[in-house]
Amino acid sequence: MKRSWVRWSLLIACLAVSCGAWAQTVDRGAVSSQTAVAPPPYAAQTGDAWLDARLKDLNAYAPRYPDAFVDEIARYLDVPRGYVVALGQQPGWAPGDVYFACALAKALARPCREVVRARARDDEDGWRGVAERLAPEQRMPVQALRSLLRTSYAHWARPLD
Repeated sequence: MKRSWVRWSLLIACLAVSCGAWAQTVDRGAVSSQTAVAPPPYAAQTGDAWLDARLKDLNAYAPRYPDAFVDEIARYLDVPRGYVVALGQQPGWAPGDVYFACALAKALARPCREVVRARARDDEDGWRGVAERLAPEQRMPVQALRSLLRTSYAHWARPLD
């Protein structure tokens, strides 16, 4: 009986040491994988510093209030909610980009999908270039886009500056 107790004690001790070593390995792996992949800094490149700053701010707002963010785009920019959610899950689409694509579409009286496709084809020179290629006869509708953003910020009761 004494031998059996010693074996069980030894087995439990070995398992505890193994589990502890495994947990440390997992923890180190999680930390190193989190620090190894840093996203590049966000740059909307609309050609307007005020718009760029608001889009960067949306990247902080949307993760904290995802339902309000998605609802705003769906309701006031006339884009199906499911499309907004799916677009936000695509690699390379920050919340500011999702908002801007749909706001630009509204300002140009085009479907959001058309703007998204245009950006997918060529976004090398940022949103300004996307807008110029979509509507070469028009300038970037900065005032309309600013107005849409001001309205959204008012709906969220979020300060602009």
